[in-house]
Amino acid sequence: MANTFKVGEIELTVVSDGEAKMKGTDYFPASTPATWAPHQALLDDEGFLTFPFTCIVIRSGDKRVLIDTGLGPLKAGTYRGGDLLGELALKGIRPEDIDTVFITHLHADHVGSAALRDENKQLQIAFPNATYRWTSAEQAYWSGELPPQQIARRDIFAAVAPRWEAADGGASLAPGVDVYWMPGHTPGHAGVVVSSGVERAFILGDGVACPAQLSEADWSGAGDVDPKLARAGQEAALREAESTGSLLRGNHFPGLSFGRVMRGQGKRYWSTA
Repeated sequence: MANTFKVGEIELTVVSDGEAKMKGTDYFPASTPATWAPHQALLDDEGFLTFPFTCIVIRSGDKRVLIDTGLGPLKAGTYRGGDLLGELALKGIRPEDIDTVFITHLHADHVGSAALRDENKQLQIAFPNATYRWTSAEQAYWSGELPPQQIARRDIFAAVAPRWEAADGGASLAPGVDVYWMPGHTPGHAGVVVSSGVERAFILGDGVACPAQLSEADWSGAGDVDPKLARAGQEAALREAESTGSLLRGNHFPGLSFGRVMRGQGKRYWSTA
């Protein structure tokens, strides 16, 4: 079920393409069952962490920007995707309504519905009027030789190539919608900052994968290519969001909510809006 928020005159609609379940200690190798004790609310009864594959539609004036496209139509183990287009339809949003698709990074669970196979099993862009954008550093990384642990979706490159355009840090995607440079999870990872009047919201992709990282500074995600760089970006984004009271969401945060960075007993935590 979609959830809609306002940032000044800009509207943000959060939808889910599906979800995955995993042990928190598997995704955060530095964590232990004991250190998860303060974060039990994030785990189910069997101790699994649920990672929704959320995507966000931003409406700024007459422009619509889609941030990430989820896992796509795949079901494998605890991974399940493919809900995006149906969830958009429930909100009255057609694929042809999207002007820009911005991918925070090219991991498979963020780019899965960027292009879909037709009846002839040929990949076709899913959003026919959209310009597809991600950073030039991300394009360069995924175009080269990759470490074996990286799950690539390089098959989409040819499908989106005629409509692809680089969008590096500071690039404008629509009025009040700008790329927020945040490398580390992947070399070209970036989020988005939305600004309207005095209000702001940060969309952090996998820059912060789980709210527990707000207080657990040494928890680096298993997918981080450069954990130290990723952590520096996390700290900068969290400090800014906390000091300004801005809305904030990582794309795998629970539910379909934005929230704010708060302080309690000297530690940060995420409070849903």
